[in-house]
Amino acid sequence: MRSELLEELKDITLFLSERNRMSSTSGLREAQNFVKKFLENHSIPYKEETFEVEKNIPLEATLKVNNTELPAFPFVNSLWGEREAYVVSETEKIEGNIALLKVSKKREEDKIKEVKEKSAIGAVFYIEELDSPFIGNLGSESFFAVSVSREVARDIVGKKVRLISKVHKARIKGRNIYFDIGKGPFLYVIAHIDSKPFVKGAIDNAAGVSLVLMVAKELKDSYHFPFRLRFLITDCEELGLEGSRYHVRNLKHTYFVINVDAVGWFNPAVIYKDAKGYNGEKIMSKFDKHLKDLKVNIPFRETKRGMSDHIPFKEKGIETLFLSSNPFTLRHTFYDTYSSIDWNSMELWYEVLSSFLRRFHKL
Repeated sequence: MRSELLEELKDITLFLSERNRMSSTSGLREAQNFVKKFLENHSIPYKEETFEVEKNIPLEATLKVNNTELPAFPFVNSLWGEREAYVVSETEKIEGNIALLKVSKKREEDKIKEVKEKSAIGAVFYIEELDSPFIGNLGSESFFAVSVSREVARDIVGKKVRLISKVHKARIKGRNIYFDIGKGPFLYVIAHIDSKPFVKGAIDNAAGVSLVLMVAKELKDSYHFPFRLRFLITDCEELGLEGSRYHVRNLKHTYFVINVDAVGWFNPAVIYKDAKGYNGEKIMSKFDKHLKDLKVNIPFRETKRGMSDHIPFKEKGIETLFLSSNPFTLRHTFYDTYSSIDWNSMELWYEVLSSFLRRFHKL
């Protein structure tokens, strides 16, 4: 990757990752306007599509232990209110208590289902590997759930606490941006621009959006192959894949999708199986051959908790390729900042993805 392109990639990523980009916030609007300006400056016509979703958006939370207040952070779709009970680990009797849950390979939504069945009245999540809260999403579950740092988790276990959580039910106005290069049936390249509440999301997914924009810039005047590349920058991925779910409602003539999500970390990976099953056999075989031709070693990995914007496409029967990092410990934490990005990985993904799109029809 030429040095001037790398510097431009860094500049775009820095702008996007300097602000929280939760859907329907000023930070996200600034980021989306930046993307549109980039496309205009490079004479790339684009379209927008808008949609609305209703979600419980986190505001703030507090844990009170005796006379001490400790910080906490509500999950997306958590409930408003107060709970007072003992905090007990998930291996203990949690009926009538607040369950202390470790973020693990199992999705938070699935853990909430389990503690609800055991009659817990609330849940507090923490990460063992990092001293940062984990900003999560309850998905379709309705429950009282917050996150705390590892230090706070150690302080409250076994103690009676008063847990106060504030959220607000909001009608979120989402906005997807998409643009095409070439002609023929669609080969999608997608990346979500939004971030979780409270965090910057530099790797997840400011870096992914920047990578997609730079690849599009490189290919716009030199791509003449029998697939139409559609680049889709989605909104509301972190609220439940809502942007991609909206987009696929009118999908036509689409055979393949490449999803770029959280690629700027030290562990580049192709996710061959995620929370919704296997990804596309044909496109993964093409990508594997491409990597071998380049003599590049990017492992294919399975993750039981992986959920991203390719899934609504996969549910439509479309071949999907999921490019990410695994493991990615910083996901949805305060540590996911610009300074954490591994630029060697970003350069690698740029070279691999841009050349893969050029060779796709031959592989």
